[in-house]
Amino acid sequence: MFRVVDPEGQPVPGARVKVWRADLSQESALLATANAQGTGARILKPGWYAAEAQARGFVTAFRTDIRIAPESKPRMALSLAHAVPLSGRVVDAEGKPVSDVRLRFVSSSVAAPVVQTTSDAQGHFTLQGVSAGEGLLYSDKEEWSWQRLKVLTPQPELTVVMGRRSSLLVRVLGIDGHVASKSSSFVSPIDRGVDLSHESERTPEGTVHLRLAAQRYRVTAVYVPHAGCWWKRSVDVEVLPGQQADVTVSFEDVARAGPWMGRAVTPDGKPLAGLRLLATALKAPEDKGPGGECETLTAPDGSFEWLGALARPHKLELRTQAALRLIGVAEQAPSDMKGGPVVFRSPGTLVGRVLGPDGKPVPEYSVDWASFTEPEGRFSRELWASRTYSLIASAPNMAPTRVRVEGREHEVRTVPDIMLDAGHSVVGRVVEADGLTPVPQARVELVDPDDVDIRRSYFPHALPADMAGGFRFDRVPRRRQYLRVNDEKAGTILYALGPGEDRVDLTLKPDGTLEGFVTDGARVPLAGVTVQVRCEAGLDARAKTDEAGHYVLRVPADRDCFVHASEEHLRDRAPWPRPPPLVFSPQPVVLSPRERERTDFVPRSAGATLRVHFPEPRERLEPFLVSGNARMPKNFAELKALQRSAFSIDPPSLTWRSDDPDVPGYQFLQKNFTFSRLPGKRFTLFVVEPQDTAFAVLRVPVDLIREETKSLPLRFPLESGGALLMD
Repeated sequence: MFRVVDPEGQPVPGARVKVWRADLSQESALLATANAQGTGARILKPGWYAAEAQARGFVTAFRTDIRIAPESKPRMALSLAHAVPLSGRVVDAEGKPVSDVRLRFVSSSVAAPVVQTTSDAQGHFTLQGVSAGEGLLYSDKEEWSWQRLKVLTPQPELTVVMGRRSSLLVRVLGIDGHVASKSSSFVSPIDRGVDLSHESERTPEGTVHLRLAAQRYRVTAVYVPHAGCWWKRSVDVEVLPGQQADVTVSFEDVARAGPWMGRAVTPDGKPLAGLRLLATALKAPEDKGPGGECETLTAPDGSFEWLGALARPHKLELRTQAALRLIGVAEQAPSDMKGGPVVFRSPGTLVGRVLGPDGKPVPEYSVDWASFTEPEGRFSRELWASRTYSLIASAPNMAPTRVRVEGREHEVRTVPDIMLDAGHSVVGRVVEADGLTPVPQARVELVDPDDVDIRRSYFPHALPADMAGGFRFDRVPRRRQYLRVNDEKAGTILYALGPGEDRVDLTLKPDGTLEGFVTDGARVPLAGVTVQVRCEAGLDARAKTDEAGHYVLRVPADRDCFVHASEEHLRDRAPWPRPPPLVFSPQPVVLSPRERERTDFVPRSAGATLRVHFPEPRERLEPFLVSGNARMPKNFAELKALQRSAFSIDPPSLTWRSDDPDVPGYQFLQKNFTFSRLPGKRFTLFVVEPQDTAFAVLRVPVDLIREETKSLPLRFPLESGGALLMD
């Protein structure tokens, strides 16, 4: 039952109310219309719903967290705010009407919807359903500059002046104060990163960037003061609609060093000849001055010279001309030395050869992600820390191999020759527990022992069995491997494949079954919630709850597993304002083959909150929380076991929209993480970050008191003394 009223409590007859299940799209909504008393009804099954109420002359209202329990008599009251007028006319700079302009009003209240319309032939527009208060009015049309106006509604008549695309003249002045012929520039948008034109033309005055939308831009000018050196400087400029803006970027005040001469040598004084030398000017993060680089090739005696370097310290890098392999690094200011030796130290490099079974170099090969085509089979890999590295080498028609080697910062270390061979073939079939019935199309994975708990982009090697359950792997390494099957119907196996095994039958162990209901704690079924089991050996499975909140989840038998429930994927469907996320605690489970067990899930409803903050967003930064005083894991398998049992971070709970509907509001990289509604007790926070064939792990004990909110500012794992685990 619902009742729709206005702000004075009077009924709103004819209001249209749409109701849809929270796990489904709004297109699935059921419609009901309010009668003369503003009331109406729809018969709904128990569950989790969202609703929208619309009426002419009112602002559309949403309810995003409607929960209907079995045998209840749910009632919903909706109060609609009166819409206010927002109309006007779109004209060009000469006052002529502009038709077919799309106009959108985004209220500062996230509860109000985005409303839009299009201007007519006379440029007139009227937006329906606008809420009172502050907002942003966007107008855009192809080949015209977009507009964003801050508007305070009601606005009975508004004039929007639009201009055509604009241009920007960038004038670059050299150290002599004249327009520099050896210069270039590029622009990047500050306000809105869409519809950016890259068209430009060169004129005697400078570079004109064409067809730019009106907004602020960051202009970066590149100036060549002397052959082999270039300087960069950025300035901000605002471009107005339908006009040509101009900006001057001057390098007159830049302090240039005198002639910079030196001789690149090794620590023992040997010349480094015929190498590409790049010098990059160093500056503090808050320094807004120009940047600069110089490049040259070292002479037969290692000597080099520049005439256009900035007068500040530089970082120098020596690389090979062809493969750009890093040979050495140094740091120096141009004024430090006049023609003397500059000692270059290795950043840390592993060098070696990849050979075939005949002991001869293979012509095409890869080491980790780098591919090489080199007649002598040589490779080089840069390092930035002293530790053990895990290298994977492969070549066409060869079995991949993995070697662990010690790398040292500022040292070139030679890796023993990596010998590849053709490997061997393994033929087998996948059968059910009876040992006879084939499992057609089963996905069989060939997994290196070090990769059992990790998912690589190029490992594991997997293929489907044929209709008779048969499979064949070629080029299998002649060392211990695993064959893994995780079949939805027949079961699982992790089979240790010996170096000499060429024929195997994989008899699957039947799964156990976990079933139950996911509710909100008040018997309201939650549909569309993902229930996932995470088990040792990378054997995972997942299911979703149906409209009754019921799930049936297969669980790999005789494995230590944890079950996690999450409604994160439902949040993208929810209208604004988004409800707070529902968070669930992990549950341990171990089932025997064909055993059936029931576990119900309800969200955590109260408790402490832990907020974790990092200095900046980083990709693949993963915090998780383990109950009790957990010790630092000794290897990657122990780390994965902790992750399986851990409390996950809350799904991102955005309470705002982007101020520009064309720019997604979701931030994919996070620096702030939240664990909410936790029981008050001792936890151990772990933060994991991948680090070039290893994982940096930070461990932080945390004591939480019930209902408290604790903020924990952290540095990144490697900067905080975290441990390094090999993958």
